Amino acid sequence: MKAFLLAAGKGKRLLPLTKDNPKPLVKVGGLSLLERNLQKLQEIAIKEVVINIHHHGEKIIDQLGDGSRFNMKISYSIEKELLGTGGGIQNAISHFEDPFIVLSSDTWTDFDFKTLELGENLLGHMVFLPNPSNHKEGDASIIEGKVRHDFDGIKYTFSGLSILSPDLFRQKDNSKTDLWNDFLKPASIEGLVSGEIFQGKFENLNTLEDIERLDALLSEE
Repeated sequence: MKAFLLAAGKGKRLLPLTKDNPKPLVKVGGLSLLERNLQKLQEIAIKEVVINIHHHGEKIIDQLGDGSRFNMKISYSIEKELLGTGGGIQNAISHFEDPFIVLSSDTWTDFDFKTLELGENLLGHMVFLPNPSNHKEGDASIIEGKVRHDFDGIKYTFSGLSILSPDLFRQKDNSKTDLWNDFLKPASIEGLVSGEIFQGKFENLNTLEDIERLDALLSEE
């Protein structure tokens, strides 16, 4: 299996840390977020990773190189202009022939990646979280294992972690698009997306306070 790491964003909410550096290279516990996620992928024997880059992307290339120190091959999808979470994947979809893991590289989690699997005849499987305080309305419900954004009930927040079929991206033009709104939500209407709710640790690092808290936690390990 291969993986795609989203790393192109500008990380404006983490200024000044991201003024001259890409957000995924911010260090927590002495190691960058991006390297921590690569280590987790290495643990489940992922051998090939594609990373999209834009903001100070050359620093990510300089830091990671060809991926040999992680015992994997790393390729880079360079975006001259930001394509969004959907467009970024679609721009690099030629790298993928089989279902692949997608993860935002500026997150940290203790989720067990080896449990990710895509059911037969599905286009995606999404990992959801209990709603954070800044997103109380949530994104979608999980009904009998399927994702339903139009269900009038408890909704949860998409973590950004998923396993996707490349077929999900075949029918769109290559343009700036959002993974959830432009790809997964329409597929879920057709009953082609499954989901699960993860109750463990999942940090989406959007503030300096988030970084400081996680840095302190991981420094104690």
